[in-house]
Amino acid sequence: MSIKYLFRNQAWFLSYILLVVSCSEKVDTAQSQDSQWKSRLNNHQDWGIYRGHSSGIQFSELDQIHTGNVQHLEKVWEYHHGNPVGPGMYANPIIIDGLLYFTTPEVNAVALNAATGKEVWVFRPDDYRNDERPFRGRNRGLTYWEDSEGKNQRILNFVKDRVYAIDAKTGKLITSFGENGWIDLRKNLPQDPEQVDFEATSQGIVYQNFIIIGGRTPEEDPSTPGDVRGYDALTGEFKWIFHTIPQPGQLGYDTWQFEEGVSYGGTNPWGGLTLDEDRGWVFFATGSPAPDFIFGGMRKGENLFANCVVALDATTGKRIWHYQTLRHDIWDYDLPPAPILATVTANGKSRDIVVQLTKQGLTFVLDRETGEPVFPVVDLPVPTSKVPGEEAWPTQPFPLKPPPLNRTTLRESDLSNITPETHEYVLNIFRKHETGPLYTPASVAGVITMPGHQGGAEWGGAAFDPATNVMFVNINEAPTIHSLIPLTNFDSATATPIQRGAMIYNTACTACHGLNKVGNPPLFPPLNDIKLSRDSIKSVLAFGRGMMPAFSHYSDKQLDELVAYLESEDFNADVGDVGKLNDKNSKVPRYANIAPFFVDQNGYPAISPPWGTLNAVDLDKGEILWKVPLGEYPELVAQGIRNTGSKSFGGPVVTAGNLVFIAATPDEKIRAFDKFTGQVLWEYQLPAGGYATPSVYMVGGKQYVVIAAGGGGKNGTKVGDSVIAFALPD
Repeated sequence: MSIKYLFRNQAWFLSYILLVVSCSEKVDTAQSQDSQWKSRLNNHQDWGIYRGHSSGIQFSELDQIHTGNVQHLEKVWEYHHGNPVGPGMYANPIIIDGLLYFTTPEVNAVALNAATGKEVWVFRPDDYRNDERPFRGRNRGLTYWEDSEGKNQRILNFVKDRVYAIDAKTGKLITSFGENGWIDLRKNLPQDPEQVDFEATSQGIVYQNFIIIGGRTPEEDPSTPGDVRGYDALTGEFKWIFHTIPQPGQLGYDTWQFEEGVSYGGTNPWGGLTLDEDRGWVFFATGSPAPDFIFGGMRKGENLFANCVVALDATTGKRIWHYQTLRHDIWDYDLPPAPILATVTANGKSRDIVVQLTKQGLTFVLDRETGEPVFPVVDLPVPTSKVPGEEAWPTQPFPLKPPPLNRTTLRESDLSNITPETHEYVLNIFRKHETGPLYTPASVAGVITMPGHQGGAEWGGAAFDPATNVMFVNINEAPTIHSLIPLTNFDSATATPIQRGAMIYNTACTACHGLNKVGNPPLFPPLNDIKLSRDSIKSVLAFGRGMMPAFSHYSDKQLDELVAYLESEDFNADVGDVGKLNDKNSKVPRYANIAPFFVDQNGYPAISPPWGTLNAVDLDKGEILWKVPLGEYPELVAQGIRNTGSKSFGGPVVTAGNLVFIAATPDEKIRAFDKFTGQVLWEYQLPAGGYATPSVYMVGGKQYVVIAAGGGGKNGTKVGDSVIAFALPD
């Protein structure tokens, strides 16, 4: 080979190497730029993201307000949205560039001046719907997105089954987004869009140019799959889907026994999502499968990915890992809040963890990289089901640390004794029902379940203090009586409107109002002598009222049939032979779910106080540091019965000023606690219950704490329409 030839080829080879290196550098640079596209609001000062940060730790670095001056905190502005209706306001306001954004019960998006509370704009989604019935719903707020250059600034408004893109400064609809300005969330699911019933109760989360969305689906049959989806944040284009009910050939499909003809749904992350922006992973926690939340005979098996913590690649929807906290849920033990992404630091070392709170009061602490438990978890045998057709899973996972945050069994000694009359009343009910340890299944006779389906942690989540490794969480102590009553149903093809209405009632209403409209007093009245007009009944069914949710997924025809049954005087949905079924092809019995709360004659929990607590939990050691009652009931306070605690709905916030702020209670107060001792340092009487999570932010050098005080909700107190901001005097 000549030297000239060798040189010429070496020169070519060198050029090739340089080209490859150059291209590689361009690719790496592009990837580096892409990976560095991080939200400027993903910090612990601005509160520009739901729960304050994509990690969901509900922590603020601001310390202008602290334990030494919080007693001087005062209201500095109050905004009224003007329509105090149910279900109330659950919104956690976000603050971007001096504007505060929140949603109303109509899911109107509202922008206020964050320093003064003056209205800047209102976006009304009902203007873009053709429905005869305006929509109202439970909604936890809004999401902000801007592109990598800080342009295309928009507010994303999640309304029932749509996502609207709104100009962040003007409140105008961005019509180039999705289809005429919105994404239709009925599409891109493994179900006919006309049959989809989906509601985005918690807003989606953004990662770079992706919007990632979960939501609520019906708990009864028919239902809609609770799949998680990713969309393009600029265009609204559908990008990916993760099936929470596995499809044929997918991981987990063999953990279900699917029955032909049954509409499977649920298994949905209705409590929202969190995001590890550095890893590019999105996290969510799912609820129980549908149909029938205390009977799972149509969906035997472990039911993956129900009751799971799941980590996905935020750009592709590919599963990274999952951890199932409960198998074959027949207790309505949804995982209410999204996973909390905390970093625990001890002995000079740090560890990224995922914390999952549960209605059972159990806390699962998982390694964020692998999903493996940080503290030991043991698989223990649990009671079997006595109900024909049901197959409860024989074992369940129990974390050994932290200890349960509430009672998980109920004995006669646990019954309420706030008055002698109360004790006698609840003891009589107690002796008529079965009891058992955690995960005792429902029975025909009725099982008192502790905690019930409003026990433990709720959707408000928890606050985590990075300086001390301590988590602060509000916990409910509330038992439920779970019964399954075999039904004689009717063939829907030949049934009368009243009979079809009875079928709907048996599917959707018996859990609260009992079989045959008899009610479950005092919280759930009988429905056999309703004084409202037909239109008023339909309005309550469509929009909800007090503790009653909206049944917006039913058509006008179905609502007419349900009202016909409610108005009927000579027809009841009979209890009869298990074998006489609505669906002649069904292989299992059908039951009415009866699930009233176990309460005294006045509607208070039938167990001894505390009925609600605020807890401080050391996540490094897995220990409870302190526990104090949270909330009171004004009627009992008037009788001298104090410090009972109460059910609470809404979350806490912890600040660098060593304070924990929380509202959430039926006495309609917002409080500030000392994070080290649990002592109440400040409280304020709100005009209505603050069933939401506060936001903490700074504008113009002044720190604010703001709460949406909409009342209503599951505590059933009066409704309001206030958003209130507090600050220190000038």
